[in-house]
Amino acid sequence: PPLFNGINLQVEAGDRLCLMGRNGSGKSTLLRLIGGELTPESGEVQRQQGLKVTLLTQDVPPGLAGSVFDVVASGMGSAAVLLAEYHHVSLELAHDSSEKLLARLESLQKELDESDGWSLHQEVERVLNRLELDAEAEFTALSGGTKRRVLLARALVSTPDILILDEPTNHLDIDTILWLEEFLARNVKTVLFVTHDRAFARRLANRVAELDRGRMYAFSCGYDEFVERREALLEAEITRQALFDKKLAQEEVWVRQGI
Repeated sequence: PPLFNGINLQVEAGDRLCLMGRNGSGKSTLLRLIGGELTPESGEVQRQQGLKVTLLTQDVPPGLAGSVFDVVASGMGSAAVLLAEYHHVSLELAHDSSEKLLARLESLQKELDESDGWSLHQEVERVLNRLELDAEAEFTALSGGTKRRVLLARALVSTPDILILDEPTNHLDIDTILWLEEFLARNVKTVLFVTHDRAFARRLANRVAELDRGRMYAFSCGYDEFVERREALLEAEITRQALFDKKLAQEEVWVRQGI
């Protein structure tokens, strides 16, 4: 059966949109459609020209390897290669202070100066420290939860126009969740996220959209007001269903009379 058909959703700059829905309703699929990982079977996904979208999925993508620093810095785009090489040359100099390495480090420093790489380098280290990640650890040797934290760090430093997060608070402690809320509110203009953490949704969301039985309901409000509006809609639906059942019973009596 189709997950959804004929739905519409518009994401504007400045939205912190929480996507709600029961398990299996298609939330992760919709995030992947918006993120460009999936192509819709019909319909259209319209994006502003030059839009940069970063998606953090629940699953760890296959084929990722290297140090934690390399994986996180890869979210920086073109600056990633410079940052990774500078980081590794700096480590090598602790054991080998050859002129060749010193010259390479000087060259990298110059390139980083010209591309504003230092601020990017500091941002990577700041996020690594806050998420308590070892920059030198091998990514493939990490546990599933730690890999998710590394991927979250990579998403946070990528400075996208839309940051898409699928259950971002999984495997995080309370202090880190509070830091993440503050980071997103201050540094990321537009966020689309799925979470089962009601406190996280309450503090971050300024819009809520719900997938329910293949249909999309969008609310321009925070989480608490969404709950109130959704309850009102459900009560109205129950009333309509009761009226329909009553009408159906009357029609059945009429039919049984033998017309």
